[in-house]
Amino acid sequence: MGWWKPQGTEVVIGDVPLDLLAAAFNRVVDEYREEFERSPTRAEWEALLRIIFENPDAHPPRLNEPGQVVAVRIETDVGENPS
Repeated sequence: MGWWKPQGTEVVIGDVPLDLLAAAFNRVVDEYREEFERSPTRAEWEALLRIIFENPDAHPPRLNEPGQVVAVRIETDVGENPS
């Protein structure tokens, strides 16, 4: 794939973290398709991410650094729920 340097950080992100995150997202989509016969909506993705980042006591501490996540917002140029 490649390497990316996100705006506002000194870190360069490589393939492995992105592959791991993509695999996790695919598992969530698979779960939704099994349970609800559809993919998660944009609002559901935002809620899932917000819950993870805003509740440090409910998730592994390595995911959360208090005060780091201010908001979670997903924008796309496609429809709300393109399965």
